[in-house]
Amino acid sequence: MTKSTPFPSASATDAVRFTALVGLPNVAQGLFRPRPRVAAAINQLGVPSRAHQFLAALQRRYGDGPLWVRVAGRDTLLVFGPEPIRFVLSNAPDPFASDPEPKRSGMLKFQPHALTISRGAEWSDRRQFTDAVMAHAHSTSAIRQRFSRIAAEEAPQSPAQIDWRQFNAIMRRVARRIILGDNAIDDQLVSKQLAALMDKANPPGKGNPKLCRTFTQRLAKYVTDGEYGSLVGLFHTAPTTAVTDPTGQIIHWMFAMGDTLAINIWRCLGLLATHPAIRQEAHHRLDEVADTTYLSACLYEAMRLWPTTGILARTTTRNTDWNGVDVQAGTPVLIVNTFNHRDTARFPWADRFQPNMWLDGSGGENWSFNFFSNGPQVCPGAQLAVQLGTALMAAVLRDSFPIAHRAALDPSTPLPNFFNHTRLRITLKPRGHSQPLPNR
Repeated sequence: MTKSTPFPSASATDAVRFTALVGLPNVAQGLFRPRPRVAAAINQLGVPSRAHQFLAALQRRYGDGPLWVRVAGRDTLLVFGPEPIRFVLSNAPDPFASDPEPKRSGMLKFQPHALTISRGAEWSDRRQFTDAVMAHAHSTSAIRQRFSRIAAEEAPQSPAQIDWRQFNAIMRRVARRIILGDNAIDDQLVSKQLAALMDKANPPGKGNPKLCRTFTQRLAKYVTDGEYGSLVGLFHTAPTTAVTDPTGQIIHWMFAMGDTLAINIWRCLGLLATHPAIRQEAHHRLDEVADTTYLSACLYEAMRLWPTTGILARTTTRNTDWNGVDVQAGTPVLIVNTFNHRDTARFPWADRFQPNMWLDGSGGENWSFNFFSNGPQVCPGAQLAVQLGTALMAAVLRDSFPIAHRAALDPSTPLPNFFNHTRLRITLKPRGHSQPLPNR
Protein backbone atom coordinates (compact mmCIF):
# COMPACT_ATOMS: atom_id res chain seq x y z
CA MET A 1 0.00 0.00 0.00
CA THR A 2 1.37 3.38 -1.04
CA LYS A 3 1.88 5.78 1.80
CA SER A 4 -0.18 8.95 1.45
CA THR A 5 1.49 12.33 0.91
CA PRO A 6 0.11 15.17 3.05
CA PHE A 7 -1.46 18.03 1.15
CA PRO A 8 0.79 21.07 0.70
CA SER A 9 0.17 24.20 2.77
CA ALA A 10 0.19 27.79 1.58
CA SER A 11 2.38 30.22 3.48
CA ALA A 12 1.03 32.63 6.07
CA THR A 13 1.59 35.46 3.59
CA ASP A 14 -0.39 33.65 0.91
CA ALA A 15 -3.18 32.98 3.42
CA VAL A 16 -3.44 36.71 4.15
CA ARG A 17 -3.49 37.51 0.44
CA PHE A 18 -6.15 34.87 -0.21
CA THR A 19 -8.36 36.33 2.49
CA ALA A 20 -7.84 39.90 1.27
CA LEU A 21 -8.24 39.23 -2.47
CA VAL A 22 -10.69 36.32 -2.56
CA GLY A 23 -12.44 35.55 0.73
CA LEU A 24 -13.41 38.98 2.04
CA PRO A 25 -14.44 40.45 -1.35
CA ASN A 26 -16.70 37.44 -1.96
CA VAL A 27 -18.55 38.08 1.31
CA ALA A 28 -18.52 41.86 0.96
CA GLN A 29 -20.20 41.73 -2.46
CA GLY A 30 -23.16 39.88 -0.92
CA LEU A 31 -23.60 36.16 -0.43
CA PHE A 32 -27.32 36.13 -1.20
CA ARG A 33 -28.08 39.41 -2.94
CA PRO A 34 -25.44 41.44 -4.81
CA ARG A 35 -24.23 44.73 -3.44
CA PRO A 36 -23.52 46.52 -6.75
CA ARG A 37 -21.77 49.53 -5.26
CA VAL A 38 -19.45 47.37 -3.19
CA ALA A 39 -18.71 45.17 -6.19
CA ALA A 40 -18.00 48.22 -8.35
CA ALA A 41 -15.65 49.67 -5.72
CA ILE A 42 -13.80 46.37 -5.43
CA ASN A 43 -13.41 46.29 -9.20
CA GLN A 44 -12.15 49.89 -9.24
CA LEU A 45 -9.39 48.79 -6.90
CA GLY A 46 -8.42 46.07 -9.39
CA VAL A 47 -9.19 43.25 -6.96
CA PRO A 48 -10.71 40.75 -9.47
CA SER A 49 -7.68 40.80 -11.78
CA ARG A 50 -5.22 40.75 -8.86
CA ALA A 51 -7.10 37.82 -7.31
CA HIS A 52 -6.95 35.93 -10.59
CA GLN A 53 -3.21 36.50 -10.92
CA PHE A 54 -2.66 35.43 -7.32
CA LEU A 55 -4.66 32.21 -7.72
CA ALA A 56 -2.86 31.43 -10.97
CA ALA A 57 0.43 31.76 -9.10
CA LEU A 58 -0.81 29.45 -6.33
CA GLN A 59 -1.85 26.85 -8.87
CA ARG A 60 1.51 27.02 -10.66
CA ARG A 61 3.30 26.58 -7.35
CA TYR A 62 1.16 23.85 -5.76
CA GLY A 63 -0.76 22.20 -8.59
CA ASP A 64 -4.47 21.41 -8.71
CA GLY A 65 -4.80 20.82 -4.99
CA PRO A 66 -6.08 20.15 -2.46
CA LEU A 67 -4.07 22.94 -0.88
CA TRP A 68 -4.28 23.97 2.76
CA VAL A 69 -4.92 27.68 3.24
CA ARG A 70 -5.61 29.39 6.55
CA VAL A 71 -8.83 31.41 6.04
CA ALA A 72 -10.54 33.35 8.84
CA GLY A 73 -8.59 31.38 11.41
CA ARG A 74 -9.58 27.97 9.98
CA ASP A 75 -7.59 25.42 8.02
CA THR A 76 -9.35 25.31 4.65
CA LEU A 77 -8.82 23.17 1.56
CA LEU A 78 -8.63 24.92 -1.80
CA VAL A 79 -9.04 22.89 -5.00
CA PHE A 80 -8.38 23.94 -8.60
CA GLY A 81 -8.37 21.09 -11.10
CA PRO A 82 -11.30 19.09 -12.49
CA GLU A 83 -10.34 15.85 -10.74
CA PRO A 84 -10.24 17.16 -7.15
CA ILE A 85 -13.36 19.19 -7.94
CA ARG A 86 -15.04 16.01 -9.18
CA PHE A 87 -14.10 14.24 -5.93
CA VAL A 88 -15.75 16.96 -3.84
CA LEU A 89 -18.92 17.51 -5.85
CA SER A 90 -19.57 13.85 -6.65
CA ASN A 91 -19.41 13.04 -2.93
CA ALA A 92 -22.07 15.50 -1.87
CA PRO A 93 -23.91 16.14 0.34
CA ASP A 94 -22.05 13.57 2.46
CA PRO A 95 -19.26 14.00 3.30
CA PHE A 96 -19.14 17.33 1.42
CA ALA A 97 -22.17 19.37 2.52
CA SER A 98 -23.13 22.73 1.00
CA ASP A 99 -23.94 24.48 4.27
CA PRO A 100 -20.71 26.04 5.55
CA GLU A 101 -20.62 29.22 7.56
CA PRO A 102 -21.53 32.00 6.96
CA LYS A 103 -23.86 30.64 4.25
CA ARG A 104 -25.83 28.51 6.69
CA SER A 105 -26.37 31.14 9.35
CA GLY A 106 -27.38 33.67 6.69
CA MET A 107 -29.86 31.41 4.91
CA LEU A 108 -31.46 30.41 8.19
CA LYS A 109 -32.68 34.00 8.43
CA PHE A 110 -34.89 33.84 5.35
CA GLN A 111 -35.17 30.21 4.18
CA PRO A 112 -34.43 27.96 7.18
CA HIS A 113 -35.62 24.77 5.47
CA ALA A 114 -33.86 25.32 2.17
CA LEU A 115 -32.63 22.26 0.30
CA THR A 116 -29.16 23.70 -0.14
CA ILE A 117 -28.49 23.87 3.63
CA SER A 118 -30.16 20.54 4.45
CA ARG A 119 -28.31 17.37 5.38
CA GLY A 120 -28.97 13.65 5.67
CA ALA A 121 -32.57 12.47 5.53
CA GLU A 122 -33.88 16.04 5.34
CA TRP A 123 -31.78 16.72 2.25
CA SER A 124 -32.95 13.49 0.59
CA ASP A 125 -36.58 14.30 1.38
CA ARG A 126 -36.45 17.86 0.05
CA ARG A 127 -34.40 16.89 -2.99
CA GLN A 128 -36.89 14.16 -3.88
CA PHE A 129 -39.72 16.67 -3.64
CA THR A 130 -37.92 19.28 -5.75
CA ASP A 131 -36.85 16.78 -8.40
CA ALA A 132 -40.39 15.44 -8.66
CA VAL A 133 -41.87 18.92 -9.20
CA MET A 134 -39.28 19.78 -11.84
CA ALA A 135 -39.69 16.41 -13.58
CA HIS A 136 -43.47 16.87 -13.82
CA ALA A 137 -42.99 20.38 -15.19
CA HIS A 138 -40.70 19.11 -17.95
CA SER A 139 -42.70 16.00 -18.79
CA THR A 140 -46.03 17.83 -19.06
CA SER A 141 -46.10 19.38 -22.53
CA ALA A 142 -48.79 21.95 -21.77
CA ILE A 143 -46.93 23.25 -18.70
CA ARG A 144 -43.59 23.31 -20.48
CA GLN A 145 -45.12 25.25 -23.36
CA ARG A 146 -46.83 27.62 -20.94
CA PHE A 147 -43.52 28.44 -19.29
CA SER A 148 -41.90 29.24 -22.66
CA ARG A 149 -44.93 31.32 -23.64
CA ILE A 150 -44.68 33.34 -20.41
CA ALA A 151 -41.04 34.11 -21.10
CA ALA A 152 -41.88 35.20 -24.64
CA GLU A 153 -44.85 37.31 -23.48
CA GLU A 154 -42.79 39.14 -20.88
CA ALA A 155 -39.70 39.67 -23.05
CA PRO A 156 -39.02 43.35 -23.81
CA GLN A 157 -39.84 44.30 -27.39
CA SER A 158 -38.32 46.82 -29.79
CA PRO A 159 -38.14 49.70 -30.04
CA ALA A 160 -37.14 50.25 -26.43
CA GLN A 161 -34.23 51.08 -24.18
CA ILE A 162 -34.14 49.18 -20.92
CA ASP A 163 -31.84 49.18 -17.93
CA TRP A 164 -31.07 46.55 -15.33
CA ARG A 165 -33.80 47.56 -12.90
CA GLN A 166 -36.44 47.30 -15.59
CA PHE A 167 -35.17 43.91 -16.73
CA ASN A 168 -34.96 42.64 -13.15
CA ALA A 169 -38.61 43.63 -12.67
CA ILE A 170 -39.53 41.72 -15.82
CA MET A 171 -37.80 38.57 -14.59
CA ARG A 172 -39.39 38.80 -11.15
CA ARG A 173 -42.75 38.94 -12.87
CA VAL A 174 -41.80 35.87 -14.92
CA ALA A 175 -40.80 34.09 -11.72
CA ARG A 176 -44.07 34.89 -10.01
CA ARG A 177 -46.16 33.69 -12.94
CA ILE A 178 -44.23 30.44 -13.34
CA ILE A 179 -43.76 29.55 -9.68
CA LEU A 180 -46.90 31.00 -8.05
CA GLY A 181 -49.29 31.38 -10.98
CA ASP A 182 -50.89 34.21 -12.92
CA ASN A 183 -52.71 35.33 -9.78
CA ALA A 184 -49.30 36.65 -8.65
CA ILE A 185 -48.60 38.67 -11.81
CA ASP A 186 -48.91 42.03 -10.07
CA ASP A 187 -47.80 40.98 -6.59
CA GLN A 188 -44.62 43.04 -6.60
CA LEU A 189 -44.71 43.12 -2.81
CA VAL A 190 -43.84 39.43 -2.46
CA SER A 191 -40.76 39.98 -4.64
CA LYS A 192 -39.75 43.10 -2.73
CA GLN A 193 -40.16 41.32 0.60
CA LEU A 194 -37.82 38.56 -0.54
CA ALA A 195 -35.26 41.07 -1.76
CA ALA A 196 -35.39 42.90 1.57
CA LEU A 197 -34.94 39.65 3.48
CA MET A 198 -31.92 38.71 1.40
CA ASP A 199 -30.39 42.13 1.94
CA LYS A 200 -30.89 41.79 5.68
CA ALA A 201 -29.40 38.27 5.66
CA ASN A 202 -26.23 39.27 3.82
CA PRO A 203 -23.38 39.08 6.36
CA PRO A 204 -23.20 40.76 8.80
CA GLY A 205 -26.98 41.22 8.61
CA LYS A 206 -29.16 39.96 11.46
CA GLY A 207 -32.28 39.26 9.38
CA ASN A 208 -35.85 40.32 10.10
CA PRO A 209 -37.93 37.54 11.73
CA LYS A 210 -41.19 39.51 11.55
CA LEU A 211 -40.81 40.23 7.85
CA CYS A 212 -39.83 36.61 7.25
CA ARG A 213 -43.07 35.39 8.86
CA THR A 214 -45.15 37.87 6.85
CA PHE A 215 -43.43 36.88 3.62
CA THR A 216 -43.80 33.15 4.27
CA GLN A 217 -47.50 33.55 5.05
CA ARG A 218 -47.96 35.44 1.79
CA LEU A 219 -46.26 32.65 -0.16
CA ALA A 220 -48.30 29.99 1.64
CA LYS A 221 -51.54 31.44 0.25
CA TYR A 222 -50.34 30.78 -3.30
CA VAL A 223 -49.28 27.26 -2.34
CA THR A 224 -52.74 26.61 -0.90
CA ASP A 225 -54.39 27.89 -4.09
CA GLY A 226 -52.10 25.67 -6.21
CA GLU A 227 -52.96 27.38 -9.50
CA TYR A 228 -52.92 24.95 -12.42
CA GLY A 229 -49.97 25.37 -14.75
CA SER A 230 -47.67 26.82 -12.07
CA LEU A 231 -44.99 25.03 -10.12
CA VAL A 232 -47.02 25.25 -6.92
CA GLY A 233 -49.86 23.63 -8.89
CA LEU A 234 -47.63 20.56 -9.22
CA PHE A 235 -47.01 20.12 -5.51
CA HIS A 236 -49.72 17.48 -5.24
CA THR A 237 -47.72 15.29 -7.66
CA ALA A 238 -44.61 15.26 -5.46
CA PRO A 239 -43.93 13.23 -2.31
CA THR A 240 -44.07 15.22 0.92
CA THR A 241 -43.47 14.44 4.57
CA ALA A 242 -43.52 16.38 7.79
CA VAL A 243 -40.04 17.76 7.06
CA THR A 244 -40.45 18.73 3.39
CA ASP A 245 -41.95 22.22 3.89
CA PRO A 246 -43.00 22.87 0.26
CA THR A 247 -43.51 26.59 0.90
CA GLY A 248 -40.00 26.78 2.30
CA GLN A 249 -38.56 25.30 -0.89
CA ILE A 250 -39.96 27.87 -3.30
CA ILE A 251 -38.15 30.75 -1.58
CA HIS A 252 -34.93 29.63 -3.25
CA TRP A 253 -36.70 29.21 -6.59
CA MET A 254 -38.04 32.76 -6.40
CA PHE A 255 -34.68 34.50 -6.21
CA ALA A 256 -32.89 31.96 -8.40
CA MET A 257 -35.32 32.71 -11.24
CA GLY A 258 -36.19 36.34 -10.60
CA ASP A 259 -32.71 37.60 -9.72
CA THR A 260 -29.89 35.13 -10.45
CA LEU A 261 -31.24 33.98 -13.82
CA ALA A 262 -32.04 37.59 -14.62
CA ILE A 263 -28.38 38.58 -14.16
CA ASN A 264 -27.23 35.73 -16.40
CA ILE A 265 -29.67 36.57 -19.21
CA TRP A 266 -28.86 40.29 -18.98
CA ARG A 267 -25.14 39.63 -19.27
CA CYS A 268 -25.76 37.27 -22.18
CA LEU A 269 -27.73 39.96 -24.03
CA GLY A 270 -24.80 42.31 -23.42
CA LEU A 271 -22.42 39.77 -24.94
CA LEU A 272 -24.64 39.22 -27.96
CA ALA A 273 -24.92 42.96 -28.48
CA THR A 274 -21.14 43.40 -28.49
CA HIS A 275 -20.20 40.27 -30.49
CA PRO A 276 -21.77 40.80 -33.92
CA ALA A 277 -20.55 37.55 -35.49
CA ILE A 278 -22.10 35.46 -32.71
CA ARG A 279 -25.27 37.55 -32.73
CA GLN A 280 -25.57 37.07 -36.50
CA GLU A 281 -25.20 33.30 -36.06
CA ALA A 282 -27.96 33.33 -33.43
CA HIS A 283 -30.19 35.37 -35.76
CA HIS A 284 -29.44 33.02 -38.65
CA ARG A 285 -30.37 29.92 -36.70
CA LEU A 286 -33.56 31.49 -35.42
CA ASP A 287 -34.59 32.68 -38.87
CA GLU A 288 -33.63 29.68 -40.97
CA VAL A 289 -34.39 26.65 -38.82
CA ALA A 290 -36.04 28.06 -35.66
CA ASP A 291 -33.12 26.57 -33.71
CA THR A 292 -32.62 27.89 -30.18
CA THR A 293 -29.82 25.54 -29.10
CA TYR A 294 -27.22 28.12 -30.09
CA LEU A 295 -28.85 30.69 -27.83
CA SER A 296 -28.81 28.15 -24.99
CA ALA A 297 -25.08 27.72 -25.60
CA CYS A 298 -24.65 31.50 -25.42
CA LEU A 299 -26.40 31.55 -22.03
CA TYR A 300 -24.20 28.74 -20.71
CA GLU A 301 -21.17 30.68 -21.87
CA ALA A 302 -22.27 33.88 -20.14
CA MET A 303 -22.60 31.90 -16.91
CA ARG A 304 -19.13 30.45 -17.40
CA LEU A 305 -17.57 33.86 -17.98
CA TRP A 306 -19.17 35.51 -14.93
CA PRO A 307 -20.56 32.88 -12.54
CA THR A 308 -23.07 34.36 -10.12
CA THR A 309 -21.75 31.96 -7.49
CA GLY A 310 -18.13 33.05 -7.39
CA ILE A 311 -17.09 30.43 -4.84
CA LEU A 312 -18.61 27.02 -4.19
CA ALA A 313 -18.10 26.38 -0.48
CA ARG A 314 -18.45 22.95 1.09
CA THR A 315 -17.77 21.51 4.53
CA THR A 316 -16.99 17.96 5.58
CA THR A 317 -19.69 16.28 7.65
CA ARG A 318 -17.33 13.65 9.05
CA ASN A 319 -13.71 12.54 8.95
CA THR A 320 -12.97 11.77 5.31
CA ASP A 321 -10.25 9.81 3.54
CA TRP A 322 -9.05 11.93 0.62
CA ASN A 323 -6.30 10.19 -1.35
CA GLY A 324 -5.09 8.62 1.87
CA VAL A 325 -5.16 11.86 3.85
CA ASP A 326 -7.51 12.03 6.84
CA VAL A 327 -9.50 15.25 6.49
CA GLN A 328 -11.23 16.15 9.74
CA ALA A 329 -14.97 16.75 10.08
CA GLY A 330 -15.92 20.40 9.75
CA THR A 331 -13.14 21.24 7.28
CA PRO A 332 -14.14 23.98 4.81
CA VAL A 333 -13.48 23.27 1.12
CA LEU A 334 -13.45 26.05 -1.48
CA ILE A 335 -13.85 25.87 -5.27
CA VAL A 336 -13.26 29.30 -6.80
CA ASN A 337 -15.44 29.36 -9.90
CA THR A 338 -14.34 32.84 -10.93
CA PHE A 339 -10.79 31.50 -11.33
CA ASN A 340 -11.43 27.97 -12.57
CA HIS A 341 -13.80 29.16 -15.30
CA ARG A 342 -11.12 31.59 -16.54
CA ASP A 343 -8.01 29.45 -16.09
CA THR A 344 -6.13 30.42 -19.26
CA ALA A 345 -3.28 28.04 -18.43
CA ARG A 346 -5.76 25.17 -18.78
CA PHE A 347 -8.10 26.82 -21.29
CA PRO A 348 -6.23 29.34 -23.53
CA TRP A 349 -9.56 30.66 -24.86
CA ALA A 350 -11.09 31.15 -21.39
CA ASP A 351 -11.35 34.95 -21.67
CA ARG A 352 -13.34 34.79 -24.92
CA PHE A 353 -17.04 34.35 -25.66
CA GLN A 354 -17.07 30.76 -26.98
CA PRO A 355 -20.62 29.33 -27.16
CA ASN A 356 -19.64 26.51 -29.53
CA MET A 357 -18.03 24.60 -26.67
CA TRP A 358 -21.51 24.00 -25.26
CA LEU A 359 -22.72 22.57 -28.57
CA ASP A 360 -20.03 19.91 -28.95
CA GLY A 361 -20.39 18.73 -25.34
CA SER A 362 -16.87 19.69 -24.22
CA GLY A 363 -18.12 22.37 -21.84
CA GLY A 364 -20.79 20.32 -20.13
CA GLU A 365 -18.43 17.42 -19.52
CA ASN A 366 -15.75 19.50 -17.81
CA TRP A 367 -15.86 19.62 -14.00
CA SER A 368 -13.97 22.92 -14.01
CA PHE A 369 -17.23 24.67 -14.93
CA ASN A 370 -19.66 24.74 -12.03
CA PHE A 371 -22.11 27.61 -12.41
CA PHE A 372 -24.89 25.05 -11.76
CA SER A 373 -22.60 23.01 -9.49
CA ASN A 374 -22.25 19.33 -10.46
CA GLY A 375 -22.83 15.87 -9.05
CA PRO A 376 -25.73 14.93 -6.73
CA GLN A 377 -26.22 18.56 -5.67
CA VAL A 378 -26.37 19.98 -9.18
CA CYS A 379 -29.02 22.70 -9.42
CA PRO A 380 -32.37 20.90 -9.78
CA GLY A 381 -33.78 23.85 -11.71
CA ALA A 382 -30.94 24.10 -14.24
CA GLN A 383 -32.96 22.76 -17.14
CA LEU A 384 -35.87 25.08 -16.43
CA ALA A 385 -33.53 28.07 -16.09
CA VAL A 386 -31.95 27.44 -19.48
CA GLN A 387 -35.37 26.86 -21.07
CA LEU A 388 -36.70 30.17 -19.77
CA GLY A 389 -33.56 32.15 -20.56
CA THR A 390 -33.43 30.77 -24.09
CA ALA A 391 -37.13 31.42 -24.74
CA LEU A 392 -36.86 35.00 -23.53
CA MET A 393 -33.74 35.79 -25.56
CA ALA A 394 -35.26 34.16 -28.66
CA ALA A 395 -38.31 36.41 -28.30
CA VAL A 396 -36.03 39.46 -28.10
CA LEU A 397 -33.78 38.52 -31.01
CA ARG A 398 -36.45 37.43 -33.48
CA ASP A 399 -37.46 41.05 -34.04
CA SER A 400 -34.60 43.08 -32.57
CA PHE A 401 -30.94 43.98 -32.66
CA PRO A 402 -29.69 44.49 -29.08
CA ILE A 403 -27.47 47.55 -28.81
CA ALA A 404 -25.33 47.71 -25.65
CA HIS A 405 -24.46 50.91 -23.80
CA ARG A 406 -21.89 51.21 -21.01
CA ALA A 407 -20.55 47.71 -21.70
CA ALA A 408 -16.80 47.34 -22.20
CA LEU A 409 -17.02 43.94 -23.90
CA ASP A 410 -14.69 44.10 -26.90
CA PRO A 411 -14.52 40.82 -28.87
CA SER A 412 -10.99 41.68 -30.02
CA THR A 413 -9.60 41.72 -26.47
CA PRO A 414 -9.86 39.39 -23.45
CA LEU A 415 -13.14 39.86 -21.60
CA PRO A 416 -12.83 41.43 -18.14
CA ASN A 417 -12.92 39.33 -14.98
CA PHE A 418 -15.72 41.55 -13.67
CA PHE A 419 -18.78 42.84 -15.54
CA ASN A 420 -21.02 45.28 -13.70
CA HIS A 421 -24.40 44.24 -15.09
CA THR A 422 -26.19 47.05 -13.23
CA ARG A 423 -24.56 49.67 -15.49
CA LEU A 424 -25.55 47.94 -18.72
CA ARG A 425 -28.32 49.46 -20.80
CA ILE A 426 -29.68 47.87 -23.94
CA THR A 427 -31.50 49.47 -26.84
CA LEU A 428 -33.66 47.11 -28.87
CA LYS A 429 -33.68 48.25 -32.50
CA PRO A 430 -36.18 46.67 -34.91
CA ARG A 431 -34.48 44.28 -37.30
CA GLY A 432 -36.23 45.94 -40.22
CA HIS A 433 -33.35 48.45 -40.19
CA SER A 434 -30.43 47.51 -42.38
CA GLN A 435 -27.75 47.96 -39.74
CA PRO A 436 -27.75 48.08 -35.94
CA LEU A 437 -26.46 51.12 -34.13
CA PRO A 438 -22.83 50.90 -32.97
CA ASN A 439 -22.32 49.64 -29.44
CA ARG A 440 -20.91 52.18 -27.05
